[in-house]
Amino acid sequence: MTFGPESTLRPLRQRASDLDALRTGASAPGAIVRVAHAADTTLRRMLRDDTTAPVELRLRALSEDDLSTPDLLAELRRRNRVPMELAAAFHELHGAAERIGRGADALPRDAELALSVAGGIESHVLALPPAHLEDPALPDDDEPLVRDDEAPVHAVPAEARRRFPWQALLALGVLGLLLVAAVRMRGGEDDGALQRGEQAFLAGRVTEAEREFRAHAGEHPRDALARVYLARIYREAGRPADARRELQAGLDANPEHAELHAELGYLLLDARRAPEAVERFRVALRHDRESLRAWGGLVRALRESGRAAEADQELRRAPAELRTLMRSAPREPAPAQP
Repeated sequence: MTFGPESTLRPLRQRASDLDALRTGASAPGAIVRVAHAADTTLRRMLRDDTTAPVELRLRALSEDDLSTPDLLAELRRRNRVPMELAAAFHELHGAAERIGRGADALPRDAELALSVAGGIESHVLALPPAHLEDPALPDDDEPLVRDDEAPVHAVPAEARRRFPWQALLALGVLGLLLVAAVRMRGGEDDGALQRGEQAFLAGRVTEAEREFRAHAGEHPRDALARVYLARIYREAGRPADARRELQAGLDANPEHAELHAELGYLLLDARRAPEAVERFRVALRHDRESLRAWGGLVRALRESGRAAEADQELRRAPAELRTLMRSAPREPAPAQP
């Protein structure tokens, strides 16, 4: 199946009335923010459609909670998917939208910048070759991702931004939104350090995030969420022993926590212990059948274990969103059997 340019550009197409208003000389703050949000969503679709990108990165692409806008631009630039000038202009527009979201007045240049970025993205996308996917089970592009009644994306608290339509919740499988749901489930606990850590983590300030998660874990030693975050930080930093220590502490207190088991599965995959990872992901799915992250890890672990037929069988049972991305990813050759 092909992702055509109109599919990628749909969020900007939905902002046609705002763009027309800006062309007439209006500098309505809401229109500028909505165009900036639509441009952000369009760039995320470009990364989603990049079949050379890792599946986990493509899963993260559609959610700002899982892939911040600076990280999105960095990935697109690293993969040579957007020109430097366009990336710089969008970065400036993103900053203007954040400024407006904080209550500042829109500047005359902001409207011109929004029009320039929208036109630049459209020209660039139309010049790109189409992306091909094997599985037709795609998110419904006819459902608007950006609505007229939507609050400005940068003007609302993080908790409100997380309630996206299902298409944007595709990134549930990559930890972020699952962790946020766990935060809300705790109710009235004092989560100051945890929330500060989460904000720092999503912004890429890993050292600050580690400090806040460590403080929260010290005050709430039985809380699994901080342990999952810490384990992921340590795993991605190449510190598997520290990651395992955090996961073991979390599992001692919360043996049925799905995300702890899923994170341990990814730690085992990094250690090239795919057969053990298979069992860990199955445990995670027993505790949470909706965990896209566990489904994706299970399929990957089966493939890396040389059990391709079983991986395909599990993939047919997985949610359609994950099935599309997993089937479009290049498969690694199975390891040689002794």
